[in-house]
Amino acid sequence: MSDQTKLQYNLSRRQLLGYGAALGFAGAAGISPALAQQTPQVGGTLKVAAPGSATGSLDPHVTQGYIADAVRFTNLFDGLSEYRPDSTIQLVLAESFTPNSDATEWTVRIKKGVRTHSGAEFVADDVIYSVKRILDPAAPTKGSGLVKFIDPAGISKVDDHTVLFKLGKPYGSFDSIWANRYLRMVVRDFDPKNPVGTGPFKFVSFTPGQESMFEAFGDYFRGRAHADKLAIFNINDSTAAINALRGGQVDISYSMPFAEARTIKDDAPIKFVNNPSPTYLPIYMRTDIEPFNDVRVRQAMRLIANRKQMVNVALAGFGSVGNDMVGRTIAPCGESTLPQREQDIDEAKRLLSEAGKSNFTIDLVTTNGTAGQVECAQVFAEQARKAGVTINVKVVDMAAYVGGFLNWTFAIDFLTDLYLPMATRGLLPKTPFNVSHWDDPEFIKLHGQAMATSSETERCEIIDKMRTIEYERGGSIIWGFSNTLNGYRSNVHGLVPYSVDSPLYHLKDVSLS
Repeated sequence: MSDQTKLQYNLSRRQLLGYGAALGFAGAAGISPALAQQTPQVGGTLKVAAPGSATGSLDPHVTQGYIADAVRFTNLFDGLSEYRPDSTIQLVLAESFTPNSDATEWTVRIKKGVRTHSGAEFVADDVIYSVKRILDPAAPTKGSGLVKFIDPAGISKVDDHTVLFKLGKPYGSFDSIWANRYLRMVVRDFDPKNPVGTGPFKFVSFTPGQESMFEAFGDYFRGRAHADKLAIFNINDSTAAINALRGGQVDISYSMPFAEARTIKDDAPIKFVNNPSPTYLPIYMRTDIEPFNDVRVRQAMRLIANRKQMVNVALAGFGSVGNDMVGRTIAPCGESTLPQREQDIDEAKRLLSEAGKSNFTIDLVTTNGTAGQVECAQVFAEQARKAGVTINVKVVDMAAYVGGFLNWTFAIDFLTDLYLPMATRGLLPKTPFNVSHWDDPEFIKLHGQAMATSSETERCEIIDKMRTIEYERGGSIIWGFSNTLNGYRSNVHGLVPYSVDSPLYHLKDVSLS
């Protein structure tokens, strides 16, 4: 019996109980709210399937970024702020962010009366500890790239509920970065083996690579979760996850295959939430080594892509065409006015010939990390044949892919975030997700200006210039943006589509009828 089969068998044996309802969303449409039940039932165990690793983590800062990890820590820990479903930001642990006149200092007020899972009050010391932990160079974290502009020596406690950040230079968007999931707050002397947070669920048990259990935190400052317990199971194979969903062994699956979603009827026992997220699956090219250190080769590869075909085939139409720039929408700046890049095989051949790279062969590495990640590689490889480029698609398991992360010459990743956070984490040198090793001095300078200004109009003007540079000489083929489909049983209520976060990062108000 395989490990996956054993897991399915164990899930069946557990026969965990369900519970009642709040808000539901329509099935195949996935984005229209159903009628709310008047009185949501409370109790039961909410069971979630999500892809993860054999090790896994309960640490919001030190993590490989697997989905299962994120579902765990976003329900265990709160941030100073968080994203609403429409991508606007609301304050959570923070009561206010106040800059000085030139945004070189920010005063952060912490809400009073917030209790941690151990019963202590969450205070300024916990914020300072969390931020310094994220910035610790001895233990690299996923969120460090977002806040690397902060000097730990410039963080000070004003009183038990006030923290002062003295920055080396103006940083006008300081208040917006803290909604990122990798910047969640922990408590002083945090122990990842026995994690204490402030979130709606508190830790019970964790078996790496298999399952984790949590229970509702009765003193949660934003109201108790509807579920008594939360169970998260590592299921990497999407087909196995959907089978577990059909069989009732789980109530929610992080992903539903696009082909499966096309078969779902309105009266089906399983449905899905259709999230028009900023998730994209970049075909990235190492810009620091051959052949992609030549911008002509990168331009040629971008011209090979038939983007509409890739969205229709790899994403089954659940997505939108990309134009080689991160960010599905750049609210509130509006859409880019740059022309949509279309397939142009003749020009691709000309550029490759000019660069001395006609008829070259290369491996394209991918993994079953998210829906469409393998399929887009296969479609692109077929398209490349027309330009004389031979692409050998190499599908590796998740562990091997992560093991080679940041080292692949030509590979496919999946990333999601708003524009500036994604640019900060993935388009600057030595940041955690700069898979293409892109290092463009003009872009870097503009990024610094965009982050420094407190003028929204000026920031949008700068972002427009940044996107033009990315469009002209960036390191990734950003062919499309993928909707995220979260499968759920018809008795699940309260899942709502998020344009940045995942609904599974917000399970407090989710329940079963």
